[in-house]
Amino acid sequence: MLAALLPGSAAAHAGLIAADPGLGATLGVAPDAVRLSFSEQPEASLSEIRVLGSGGAEEQRGSPRSVGDDPLTLEVPVRRLPRGVYTVSWKVFSAVDGHATIGAYAFGVGVSPKGAATSSSSSTPSSSRFELVARWIFLIGIVALLGGAVAAVVRFGGSTGSDLVLAGAGLAVSAVGLLLLADAQRRVAGASLGGLLDTSVGRALIWRAVALGLAAVALFVAWRRPQVRRPSLALAFLAGLAAIVAHVNAGHAAAGSWSSAITVAAQSAHFAAAGVWFGGLTALLLGIRGEPSAEKATAVRRFAGVAIAMLVVVFVTGTLRAVDELSSWGELIDSGYGRAVVAKFLLIGLIVVLAARNRSRGLPAASQDLNPLRRISIGELVLAVVALAVAALLGTLAPPVSGQSTALQGLSVSGSDFGTTIQVEMTAASDDPGPNRFEVRVEDYDSGEPLDADEVSLRFTPLDDPGVEPSSLALTPGPDDSYVGSGSHLAFDGRWGVDATVQLSNDAVEVPLELYLPGSEQFLSVLRVPGQSPKYTMLIGSLGNIRIELVPERAGPSKVHVACYTVFGTTYPVEQLVLTAAAGDDPARQKAVRRLNAGKFVADVDLEAGPFEIAVVAHTRDGTRMRGAFQLEIPAG
Repeated sequence: MLAALLPGSAAAHAGLIAADPGLGATLGVAPDAVRLSFSEQPEASLSEIRVLGSGGAEEQRGSPRSVGDDPLTLEVPVRRLPRGVYTVSWKVFSAVDGHATIGAYAFGVGVSPKGAATSSSSSTPSSSRFELVARWIFLIGIVALLGGAVAAVVRFGGSTGSDLVLAGAGLAVSAVGLLLLADAQRRVAGASLGGLLDTSVGRALIWRAVALGLAAVALFVAWRRPQVRRPSLALAFLAGLAAIVAHVNAGHAAAGSWSSAITVAAQSAHFAAAGVWFGGLTALLLGIRGEPSAEKATAVRRFAGVAIAMLVVVFVTGTLRAVDELSSWGELIDSGYGRAVVAKFLLIGLIVVLAARNRSRGLPAASQDLNPLRRISIGELVLAVVALAVAALLGTLAPPVSGQSTALQGLSVSGSDFGTTIQVEMTAASDDPGPNRFEVRVEDYDSGEPLDADEVSLRFTPLDDPGVEPSSLALTPGPDDSYVGSGSHLAFDGRWGVDATVQLSNDAVEVPLELYLPGSEQFLSVLRVPGQSPKYTMLIGSLGNIRIELVPERAGPSKVHVACYTVFGTTYPVEQLVLTAAAGDDPARQKAVRRLNAGKFVADVDLEAGPFEIAVVAHTRDGTRMRGAFQLEIPAG
């Protein structure tokens, strides 16, 4: 069953999201280092980056190292690279979950790498099944530990001491699972146990071991001193919860797009509730062995109340985690992770059906006949064991939103001068704000033949930030009749005007270009109140919020109200605000805005039915820049 859930090939957990030099890049000047950025923090001491020439010679100097305050990026210095094609290969060990990523891509110095290896990445598969079994054993043990402990505290585990025995057996099983998991991660890292333990992944293993050690002490006290058995088992339960938190904090929940505090708490609550539910059911069955009695019927009713509460927690937190890790409904079928999520929900659904049957039949008859309850409960536990296997599988698969590699999206824009004598094409390695590499080609407008220019320069002007001074970049001749240069001239997202000045032998020609940097996606909430226009509020990172309201929101003349707020909900005093509007694929155009007060503005906009974008750029008095691009669907008038 589990094999059917696996993807055709293992997916990367720490996927490549940026590279310098870029994938397939042709450089005019040799780089002094190779820098790779990943979707999860890499463990530098256990990672490898190799730069190979066409003859197989290694050109890197030393081992990968972290880059400044960027925990997602590794760099390795390289020797002076002569003209040629080079392959960058890597094996990166995730500092978050202990999974490895391998991959390779090519770039060229002075020549195009076309036809060489392209980007690829995948999890190292050698220990995946071993790791799956280790995680499964660990989870089964934790479930038994929690179930035995909570049964003693809530008193539905009987009076024979079977709850203590179950908790002790669970502790032993989880310890075995933890040892196997440590060995699996050691194999993936290709390191000694000591080398692994000196990393964040190793420290997570140590924390789990410490929590299990505390549980062992509590269980020993409960065994030796029966008079403090219940409080000792309560401490064992808390130690089991600590082991769960340490386990979750070393997994996908700590690396998602949401706040790790929310995702780790949700995943920990999910595992803890499953442990109380399934482990508690095991403790109940052990405690009600033999003939029916009033005491056993009371224990069954106590557990039934606990089980309902745990079912709600399991469902709510499981749904929350699935939403966090999946970016579309299609990924429930298209990805191995999504198929495992579907399988887990189906298994939980079957368990709920059996639990409902138990509640309607087994529970009322418990005082007279325990056999129906036992038969149905055994079915629940069999399905629970399979569900735990799927949960372990999810721990070894890459969530689609955080684990897949994403190649850089580049920029490309072209234009001609007013007299249509030359044509300029400018490309950039990335459409992200910040450092970038620009390449310009100059051609005769009529023939398309490359022109030999004496000088080529670029002037960058932020169109939505009139208070920001333009910057210039002089280009140098590059390969294949191009002109290249690098710099951080596209400093932030939004619209940019780029003037390319081409100095020919007898004249200087200027070609205006316009490009758009989309920026990162922001969280958008919509408040709809009957009889009022909807209010769209966009959270701009940790800076604050931009809210717009269209009055009316339909095709035709409308007024767009804009307000800027701090994260505490107070109005931001805005020094300058620019609003642009664009219908469909039309270019964005700036609209005149009128100030209403320190942080509120209004603009007249003619809305068109269908897709419509309104972008707002605000500069506050304290120097903060906020930009929000609202993708709207305008109804017909």
